[in-house]
Amino acid sequence: MRRLAVFLLILLPAFGQGIPLTTAAREGLLSLLVAPGGAYQSYAVYAKALALLGPAEPYRHFLDGERAKVERVKGLLRRYGVSFPEKNPYLGTVSLPKPPESLARMALALEVKSVYLERRLGRVFADYDDLRDLVRTLEAADQTQAKVLRMAIAQGGVLGIDAVRGLAKEMHDDPACVFVFGRGLCR
Repeated sequence: MRRLAVFLLILLPAFGQGIPLTTAAREGLLSLLVAPGGAYQSYAVYAKALALLGPAEPYRHFLDGERAKVERVKGLLRRYGVSFPEKNPYLGTVSLPKPPESLARMALALEVKSVYLERRLGRVFADYDDLRDLVRTLEAADQTQAKVLRMAIAQGGVLGIDAVRGLAKEMHDDPACVFVFGRGLCR
């Protein structure tokens, strides 16, 4: 009996919720990180935005939110035993327009692409509560980022820190907050 218990303790973590991932779910989970519109590309875009504009908002805190997304998705990939590139393949390859308003429009297009990716994956992850809940939260975060970017476009491409702090304060109880503004503004 003890051998069976030890065997089960060794095997269970490899199955996440107890349901092995289908091929489509494995590919979907990986795409959350590496596909166009995934966390790696978004992170690279906001890192490049900061290189162009300095510590401009909302990009500075969006970078923190993308970092949280990358870490959460990597954690799930590890949990389910899916291999992934540790290094972000988009870093250093992204080119952005310099005018802040054009940059904000390009970032908005990326967030819209992310929402479509997450909606598609919601169906793929239907049998996996943790993955389905994550894509719902990521979709809400990306929709909020799109809303904030529309606000930035209306103001020439950037926002003041007070506006960003106010938006984060409004959603501090929302689990998506950390994936929008990072842990610093969403405690």
